[in-house]
Amino acid sequence: MKFIFILLFPILIAETCSQNNEQEKDISFTYETITRGSRTSCTLNKEEVKVVKNMGTETKASEKTTSKDWENLMEKMEEIDVPNINKLKPPSNKRTFDGAAHAILTIKMGDKVYKSNSFDHGNPPSEIKPLVKAILRLGETVE
Repeated sequence: MKFIFILLFPILIAETCSQNNEQEKDISFTYETITRGSRTSCTLNKEEVKVVKNMGTETKASEKTTSKDWENLMEKMEEIDVPNINKLKPPSNKRTFDGAAHAILTIKMGDKVYKSNSFDHGNPPSEIKPLVKAILRLGETVE
């Protein structure tokens, strides 16, 4: 019995690790800002960081996501109650009178999509602030 367990243990561990990698491939983050005259989107997944300005009419750029950056995003996401991000209250309302761009954070996990309420760009709800800062930092590195 021990012999069979010793033979099967490495296979089980390898299978579990590959399932975790597959699950991470199905996760993506999108941070959108919207004003009257422009719209910008920063989308990140395990493979790349993609920035689109003015929603395709102006600039598209992408770079590879490093494993360190992806691990950082995963750590920040674990601190969030993702299914309830739509219930978070924005700390300010400058976007309602054009004092700030509208911002929305979307987290896609497999076939489920979780979207925050609109908040002021640069002033997200405190619960998602570390994740938003990490996404923006990575978006700024894209040329």
